[in-house]
Amino acid sequence: MSIPVQNLYHLLTYAWDQLDEADEVAVAAEPADSLLDLLARVLVQGTTHVLKRGLARDYVPKTELTGRLRGKLLLSESVRQRTLPQARGWCAFDELSHDVPVNRLLKSALHHLLTAPGLARPLRQEIRALYVRLADVALVPVPDLRAYEQVVLHRPTAHYRLLLSICRLVHEEVLLTQESGEQLFRHFTGNEKRMAALFERFVRNFYRRRQQTYRVGAETLAWAVAPATAAAQALLPAMRTDVTLTTAAHKLIVDCKYYRKALKPHYNQEKIIAAHLYQLYAYVQHAQRQEPTRPVDGLLLYPVVNGQLRHSYQLLDTAHRLRVATIDLNQSWQVVEAELLSLLTWK
Repeated sequence: MSIPVQNLYHLLTYAWDQLDEADEVAVAAEPADSLLDLLARVLVQGTTHVLKRGLARDYVPKTELTGRLRGKLLLSESVRQRTLPQARGWCAFDELSHDVPVNRLLKSALHHLLTAPGLARPLRQEIRALYVRLADVALVPVPDLRAYEQVVLHRPTAHYRLLLSICRLVHEEVLLTQESGEQLFRHFTGNEKRMAALFERFVRNFYRRRQQTYRVGAETLAWAVAPATAAAQALLPAMRTDVTLTTAAHKLIVDCKYYRKALKPHYNQEKIIAAHLYQLYAYVQHAQRQEPTRPVDGLLLYPVVNGQLRHSYQLLDTAHRLRVATIDLNQSWQVVEAELLSLLTWK
């Protein structure tokens, strides 16, 4: 699925829930030939902004052979190396430094973009100019992705959030492409598992941000089964919704499906994918059983890059309403947002 670069950037910033940070780095209106160029531009502008505000600093442990006492004297090490007769000793102390994890991750991502085939030359020059300004930060070629989980941002470093999300995306892409030698982000949308998770987070955060009627989240539904043994219960798959929108008087369950096509051929005729519709129906029924007095409806949502599908069904036996719809991601972003909001209105 080929999604326009600018719209893909909107998907990412919603999925990361970093719209405010993205507004500070105003690049969405500028044309870009590739996702690589667009993300590089965001990192260039974001890093420039960070350098103007001042790089993050923290106290880092350091040991040094010195002629003056600084911090804690490492007596055993100094005796072992016989430095004391020379009026010198090994000392351990904390030093305020820019060489901290958040800056190492940033420098590493800039390094990979700097050496990435296919990057526009002007962007490469801008990245090189920024890269040399991080000379006092160590280069970690390909960091362990768990390093991102260990970074804690406080108010003075909150402006790093968007940059770190992009850095992580760069490093994930590096790990995926280092064996094949492919250009970074060339086949980004071809990874359907990654895109499915991205689309789901985008839809959830979009509705959380862009409307005030519903409370938005995801929920785990309980199976409506008779009491069973623990072993039997453990075999049941989890029923976790992608997106649940709730008011006092209504609940809407949205199931997001990142598939190339919303319909499947069946005996020379296109049909809604049965497994998807059955899954949504099961979610709606179980949610209704948990809350009998609140009407529950379902929406099956597919992204496409051309065309539109929107059909609603009123189930006679339960009064549930089910809708199957697509959202065309090849439109202007304003139209995409308007259509997503319109799906909350049943006609």
